[in-house]
Amino acid sequence: MPAPRWEIVPYEPVRRRDFLDLMREVYEGSAWSEEEFDWWFGRNPTGRFILNLAVEDGETIGAAAQSFARMVIDGREGEATFTIHVMTGPAARGKGVFSGLQMHNDEQAARAGARLALGFTNPMAGPIFVSKLGWEELCWLRLWARPKRPLSALRHLRAHGAPSGRVRGAVERFGPRHEEIYRRAAARWPAHFVKSADYLNWRYGESTRSYASFSTARGFAVVGWGVYRGISAGLVCELVGGDGVRLLRRCVRAVDADLVIAMPNRGEYGTYLAAGFVPTPAAIRFIGRSLQAGEPLPHGRDAFRFSLGDTDIF
Repeated sequence: MPAPRWEIVPYEPVRRRDFLDLMREVYEGSAWSEEEFDWWFGRNPTGRFILNLAVEDGETIGAAAQSFARMVIDGREGEATFTIHVMTGPAARGKGVFSGLQMHNDEQAARAGARLALGFTNPMAGPIFVSKLGWEELCWLRLWARPKRPLSALRHLRAHGAPSGRVRGAVERFGPRHEEIYRRAAARWPAHFVKSADYLNWRYGESTRSYASFSTARGFAVVGWGVYRGISAGLVCELVGGDGVRLLRRCVRAVDADLVIAMPNRGEYGTYLAAGFVPTPAAIRFIGRSLQAGEPLPHGRDAFRFSLGDTDIF
């Protein structure tokens, strides 16, 4: 078999525009801004990321990125990597670029000491990861919704226009009190992110997207806004600690949207039902692979505790 003409090139700042141009091509005009790129990769509190490009005859035809995150897995704190984007342009078709880039990134993550490689995937990429690259399906993360303006949602779907919306409010500065609330709640959780005040301030306070947060003496919540399947949607990105129903109702009031989406975990269903949320048929496919010899890979929905704010999708 002839050697591929394309090569894997490590990311350098001069190639940021190549990555963003490829994103715009792959996602039909939608791409991060330069500021969002710098926020995600340059200012992440872990200080580490993996980004490689596939280049052929001087043209960037593919890219694959993974972000490091602190997690508690099997009762031990360590690092995992999350696949952020694996993109291939038309010139990459049939050349093994997608698989080659992802396998290279996984090897790099393993050498860097990451315990697991994880990802929230879509119907196109999921089968490649699972059937060709040695990843495993871990669980499906069910989405719940709280209708707010159902008639408006139907009008948006029929008009095929871009829905509008926004978040009212701002993100407070996270500090030791929020860390303590998180620490106490997380003591009962299965595998989960480790979120310091620095992480929460980066993820929500410094993001290029708009969020609002709400706190009580016992808990806190973060809500954002986005477009989900053509509908204006509020997004419950975090719900931690006590006073859950009260905080969820504040989140619903804070968003100008047709519905509000959340991703409850086991033990939280009653709280969301009391706040008017119901399960939907929609779910996010969660996949992963072990990167170290003997490292266990948890399976099943009850093996993980995630929120919408943990995904790169919302």
